[in-house]
Amino acid sequence: MNDHIFRFHHEGIDGAVIRVLEDEILSVNEFLSEDHQQGDTDEYAFAYTSCYLNVYGRHVLIDAGFDPDTVPGALESIDVLPEDINWVLLTHADRDHVGGLLMGNGSLTYPNAQHVIGKALWEDLSNPETLAALSDERSPFFRRLVAALDGRLQLCDEEEAVTEDITFLLSSGHRLGHAVYEIKTQGTPLVHTGDSYFHPLFIESPAWINRVDSLPDVGSNSRQRLTERLAQTAACVLGSHLPFPGIGTILRDGSDYRWVSRTEHERPIS
Repeated sequence: MNDHIFRFHHEGIDGAVIRVLEDEILSVNEFLSEDHQQGDTDEYAFAYTSCYLNVYGRHVLIDAGFDPDTVPGALESIDVLPEDINWVLLTHADRDHVGGLLMGNGSLTYPNAQHVIGKALWEDLSNPETLAALSDERSPFFRRLVAALDGRLQLCDEEEAVTEDITFLLSSGHRLGHAVYEIKTQGTPLVHTGDSYFHPLFIESPAWINRVDSLPDVGSNSRQRLTERLAQTAACVLGSHLPFPGIGTILRDGSDYRWVSRTEHERPIS
């Protein structure tokens, strides 16, 4: 059994969650404010994932992982080649989400794909002042990335159609211009929430601040709006760092929210 790829089906959409790095055992208290610290049994497996979707015959990748080998290798196991990818949807530009966009020679890993990113995020990332402020370790990669993506991007803002079946939703806070993507299905939507939720506690209490967000208060407001939308639409929810594979639904009971994992209904690919 391959525990690095988890295949699923939702309302006419086939998908696969891909583990791009090994889980990290963390304490949720690292993310919570002093007022919301949990007890001694708060450690959990913090996942690192990307997601592949077959959206009515079009190959879609949400985030690209940390390196140019892991995600393509996983895709090959389900008979999808990098050249087959039509759309790369980027939630934000942290290295574990965009590191896999470039090959060692600086060329794009997914050469035939249209890449989608938030307008505000791209304007900040491509700003010479931003690039100049990066560390010596990070700067060369991001300079190559900006050059490679120039002219290959669809920039989106607020709530904007990427295609007739894919909608970009601005959900800023974790990072400036952070994006969520909503996929139209034959039933309830499928929504990839990126780094909106680091732990199910942020679903159950979306107003709580995540201390590692770049804009914590903005992130709290975005998370509250997003959680209400996901509960109202009974969406199939995916999250990059929720315990693997990070798929479930959000139920509302009065003013309370509850995360229900779908893993008991699905099985990893064997």
